[in-house]
Amino acid sequence: MAGSRRPSVVLIVLDCGRADHLSCYGYGRETTPFIDGLAADGVRFTHMITTAPWTLPAHASLFTGLYSSTHGATDEHKRLEPGRPTLGEILAAAGYATAGFCANPWVAETGLKRGFEYFFDHRPRVRRLARAYFGAQQLGDALLSRRDSGGRRTTAAFERWLDRVPDARPFFAFVHYNEPHLPFRPPPPWDRTFLNGTPPARVRSVNQDCNRYIGGDVAMDAEDFQILTALYDGELRYADHLIGRLVDGLARRGRREDTVLIVTADHGENLGEHGLMSHKFVLTDTLLRIPLILHAPTLLPRGVVSDALVQSTDILPTVTRLLDLPTPPVEGVPLAGPEGLLPVERAFTVSERLRPNLSVFRQRYPRFDADRHDVRRRALRTRTHKYLWQSDGREELYDLVADPGETRDVSAAEPELTRALRQALEHWCTAHRERDLEGVAAPELDGEVQRRLAALGYIEQ
Repeated sequence: MAGSRRPSVVLIVLDCGRADHLSCYGYGRETTPFIDGLAADGVRFTHMITTAPWTLPAHASLFTGLYSSTHGATDEHKRLEPGRPTLGEILAAAGYATAGFCANPWVAETGLKRGFEYFFDHRPRVRRLARAYFGAQQLGDALLSRRDSGGRRTTAAFERWLDRVPDARPFFAFVHYNEPHLPFRPPPPWDRTFLNGTPPARVRSVNQDCNRYIGGDVAMDAEDFQILTALYDGELRYADHLIGRLVDGLARRGRREDTVLIVTADHGENLGEHGLMSHKFVLTDTLLRIPLILHAPTLLPRGVVSDALVQSTDILPTVTRLLDLPTPPVEGVPLAGPEGLLPVERAFTVSERLRPNLSVFRQRYPRFDADRHDVRRRALRTRTHKYLWQSDGREELYDLVADPGETRDVSAAEPELTRALRQALEHWCTAHRERDLEGVAAPELDGEVQRRLAALGYIEQ
């Protein structure tokens, strides 16, 4: 560590990064060799559960240490309102250089940029030039076979920014990789890494419009999902390559040794499981179980695998504890500090999906039964079971040991356990009262932002 400089922090988030598709979590394909090395030399958490299955509320929990109901940035109010200190604000107030790098508008346009002195969102400052700017970018990338979901430019922007940070100043960087998010179009050679010689025309024929599949307009078979999964895995392998470049950039600038690396995701992704694509509607482990790896050789033990139940809310207090900074009121717990790894005694995690706006979905796909998804959902998860509550009165229970795919509801067969977990969730709801945002209107997203969200499969803005 250089002099008395405080440790720096890089928080890397893989959008749609489900834990069971990282090779360090036991996946059969080598999707993440660089991340695997970080995990082997750091701390890997096997039971990291996100607070929400989509970008906005999940990132708001990462940045505030609060659950969705508490911070209020949800399906029902798509903005993080002032009044809750964010990780960027806390570290900026402590003298850190702060920057964010993210191509996903749900982060860049919804109040989550607070505290970042610099934010690279892939959007030109002159908004009327945006469409031409993005069109020229896409054309140039296509001609040079380098088109991706923004990760290459994100990594380059991080390195340019880091060159401007004085050597004596610690920094906090949030780096978001959108690569594992639909549509899956990894650049060469990662586009063919896991396709096993599948003809390009067959690959191009696979539907990647999640809404058309969910809405019943497009049928997909097992081979379609095998190809889709291979492309998703290729995106993970490409993102892993970019993370390796980022860390190499830290090392070349002499900033690697005193930097805490945190690798996680906002949520996972359905790849045909449960009859779904993308990350809409449900609270299955394909969406909730995400990776978490801490790597800080000067602060943390090496080669540790923790099976503690941890959540997105734990990131903020972990960072402030590691940096010996005051922690605001949060609903998470620190996982580590200057004294090393800390014990976590959490009996369960809770994840939420509040009521989505299904008006456009109903209009576009009239055959789709939207009523069953027009509900609030909460999931209480222990190491062995998951209890699901819905606002229409339905409840389900899954034995995650005997049935990790969550295919058999055992609530009727296990009434006592169902009742106990229901009561635990009711007590949790009482202790975590929802933020009252009635009458507080979230600003409308402009046309260019809505176009970019639609390209990512969002039609519920």
